[in-house]
Amino acid sequence: MSDVNGVVEHGWEQVADTFRANFKAGKDLGAACCVYVDGRAVVDLWGGQADRDSNRPWVQDTVALTASTTKGATAMCAHLLVQRGLLDLDAPVTRYWPEFGAAGKGTMPVRYLLSHQAGLPYVDTPLTFEEACAWDPLIRALEIQKPLWTPGTEHLYHAMTFGFLVGEVVRRITGKSLGRFFAEEIARPLKLSAWIGLPEEIEPRVARLEVAPFPYGSPEDLVTDFAKLMGLDSAVAGTLVKDVYGPGSAFMKAGGGRRHRGEHALAGLSGGGVSRREHVCQRPLHRPHVRCNGERRRRHPSPPA
Repeated sequence: MSDVNGVVEHGWEQVADTFRANFKAGKDLGAACCVYVDGRAVVDLWGGQADRDSNRPWVQDTVALTASTTKGATAMCAHLLVQRGLLDLDAPVTRYWPEFGAAGKGTMPVRYLLSHQAGLPYVDTPLTFEEACAWDPLIRALEIQKPLWTPGTEHLYHAMTFGFLVGEVVRRITGKSLGRFFAEEIARPLKLSAWIGLPEEIEPRVARLEVAPFPYGSPEDLVTDFAKLMGLDSAVAGTLVKDVYGPGSAFMKAGGGRRHRGEHALAGLSGGGVSRREHVCQRPLHRPHVRCNGERRRRHPSPPA
């Protein structure tokens, strides 16, 4: 059974028991869990393997992909510009990004990019994974693309394009990539171990993801259920499924979850952020904790990396 390390506050021991049970039942390969209540950490656990191939254990400073929670970090960057008076959510996107106005998008307000109402949930133009990593080819594709609906009249999660759409607005205003702006204006001031575009020196700390067996015989078999779940017609559902699970998709080119250096380094992929679990919030106060085995101790956290 995998070792579980860390501390929990009195009254939260059941979380540690459940966390440990997931490993015993084979539900987790490696994981971390940190729970904050009123600004303090009441649970701070980690265990298992960060990389099964090399038998590398999950340790306290292991970092992991945060997937689509990166959209929240991206939105923070945009709202920081709003706070500074540099971005108006009701202004047309073209005020900041003139080329975006092609194909009937000239009057679309910035807020539709943030609210998943832009009608651009996927990219029409075929692109390689390398082109997506290069940023500009994907931006050019979004500029010429016609929305699937009249912007603002429908809503669909922009899983694969949110980071590029909002990130390009940030870049046009600041002259900095989304990843650089996030690093300089949010992560560094708050002492967060979080990145949009991972520095190469952090790469050895990254946990490698492994996806569960695909529950359908093929991506095409998923389309019907996905269309019903999302309320989409089959053509749109098919395109979205193909974008994620198709053989040429960025997701599958990146290893179907076992993501590699190219994707970690991409400063703007909608689901490509990387962070340490405890740096979602401020570091906890010094408070009595218990080890996972129940032994009392006082934890004195080290400064954030």
